[in-house]
Amino acid sequence: MAIRLYDAVPSSNCDRVKIVLHEKGLAYETVRIDLGKGEQRKPEFLELNPYGKVPVIVDDGKVLFESCIINEYLDEKYPTPPLMPKDWWARGRVRVLIDYGLNYLHAQYWALRGELLKKEEEREPRLIEDTRQTLRDLLRYLEAEIGDKPYFMGELSLADIALVTRFFRMESYGVLPAPFLPRLGAWLRRMKERPSVRATL
Repeated sequence: MAIRLYDAVPSSNCDRVKIVLHEKGLAYETVRIDLGKGEQRKPEFLELNPYGKVPVIVDDGKVLFESCIINEYLDEKYPTPPLMPKDWWARGRVRVLIDYGLNYLHAQYWALRGELLKKEEEREPRLIEDTRQTLRDLLRYLEAEIGDKPYFMGELSLADIALVTRFFRMESYGVLPAPFLPRLGAWLRRMKERPSVRATL
């Protein structure tokens, strides 16, 4: 039985799971959840995920939610190709990078997103540019972490997959490209070339 993915478009969280599914060549079917119509708050969906959020997967009748948790599950159950390093410390580093990129940057990212969702005449241009610059400064850590490696851990890992969908949003919000983040710019271009990523763009 194919994996069932409760999906929404656009959704960077859902895209994160779809990239892993494509990297592993796993068959899946999607159930589209219309967030604009509030389908994520219907009782039948809340039985699957009490958070009322996508993505959710059902695999062999078992339910999981939260994209990064889903992706670790998929990597452990379907280990080819592996998307987590074998070394215990390196596995911890993957989780640290994901936490930094998704959680530590979240407040500034969410503030910028909220401002850009306003009507143009209601936006505060200075606040937008200040928040963009704050995010660029926070990204210096990831610029240093990737160094000269093609991917954050050398080989493609769940860190790259977790971060890239957030980076797409930051690119569309004008945070990237930035002249002092050339390695992240090159990494983002490299990620866009992967078939799994192109399938979700």
